[in-house]
Amino acid sequence: MTDTRPSDVLRATGSLAIVEGILFVVGGILLVVTPFAAVAAFTQVTGVLLVLGGIVGTVRNAGAGHGEQGGGAGILGPVLAAIAGVVLLVDPTLAAAFIVTVLGAMLLVGGGMQIAAACGMHGRDHWIAMLVSGILTTLVGAITFLAPGIAIFVFAIFAGVQLVFTGILMIRGGTEFRRVARSA
Repeated sequence: MTDTRPSDVLRATGSLAIVEGILFVVGGILLVVTPFAAVAAFTQVTGVLLVLGGIVGTVRNAGAGHGEQGGGAGILGPVLAAIAGVVLLVDPTLAAAFIVTVLGAMLLVGGGMQIAAACGMHGRDHWIAMLVSGILTTLVGAITFLAPGIAIFVFAIFAGVQLVFTGILMIRGGTEFRRVARSA
């Protein structure tokens, strides 16, 4: 049985947090500096993972006997995942724009439903807040639906800034863990 000291665990945890924080900061900077290239790269990585998952799932389900997880219906999900992965790999920019356009349509529908709910709540508590939320959601949905390129750009910038701040916090936390480990 190995003897693991708490200071060793803190040191290792701190080192991993620092490495992860550095990766977050670098990823965030890449998202801010080159948002469209970063989104395309993310889409391609997702495509590769979907293709691999689809292949593994298809092989696993094809090998299973009837009555188990296998059979015709069990293969459908992995095959669809693999097809989606191929689509993402063939044209990652178009795929990202399509996903954002679908998100825009969902926001339009959700905003419309909030407005309808607010109209049904007229005169009750918080109906104005529901109405404002519905109007704002509809506006964001319209912008996202009609201009997916702008939406991708804005989402990438926000995500990049968030990653930078999260990375800085992780580096600070990891450094503090390592400091505590040295004093223990």
